[in-house]
Amino acid sequence: MKVNLLCSMRHINEHILQDEKYIDWIGVDRGTIELIKHDIKPVAAIGDFDSVSDEEYQQIIEHIDIDPVKKEKDDTDLALAVNLAVELGYEEIRIYGATGGRLDHFMGAVQILTKPEFLEDNIQITLVDVQNEITVLKAGNHRISQVEGMKYVSFIPLSTNIRIKLEEFKYDLPFTTLAQGSTLTISNEFKAGHEHPSVTVELGNILMVQSKDK
Repeated sequence: MKVNLLCSMRHINEHILQDEKYIDWIGVDRGTIELIKHDIKPVAAIGDFDSVSDEEYQQIIEHIDIDPVKKEKDDTDLALAVNLAVELGYEEIRIYGATGGRLDHFMGAVQILTKPEFLEDNIQITLVDVQNEITVLKAGNHRISQVEGMKYVSFIPLSTNIRIKLEEFKYDLPFTTLAQGSTLTISNEFKAGHEHPSVTVELGNILMVQSKDK
């Protein structure tokens, strides 16, 4: 099952709210009121709702039952929302509006993608904005589908001594060991005529970022 999470309207294509109006959505803090404004009733909402006005909060509780979390908590609102989505049985989670703001929150969002229990349970989590899609590739062979409009693709090792092979990209790479911190596989490109290039990963996980210029 698939669910979309909305954190805010930052750096997203608003048409996604219309195109996927009938997909399940979970509101994350301010994202909840934005869903309601677009006539989408979320299946759930979570957060401390400190980013909405009193009037907006009243609108939220008129549309959906919520149990606000405390402002002083051990997890971010987004982390709590992803945990909730997994508890509800969703296996594909796409997160919108989690980029373009505070870098600590963005890095926290990336950390969620790498959570071992999610990877072990094959929970597919993707961060999405107007310029980027970010997800994790586990060890194995992957055929990559180019996201419409995305020109570049980068692979970022999440631990040391990861081996990776790239085939049918603009810059192919034989099996190569990447140390954590390596930028060798940043800013590759898709190649015309190759719809599903191949990435093979050994001994670890990598972040894959598809992106485009503004």
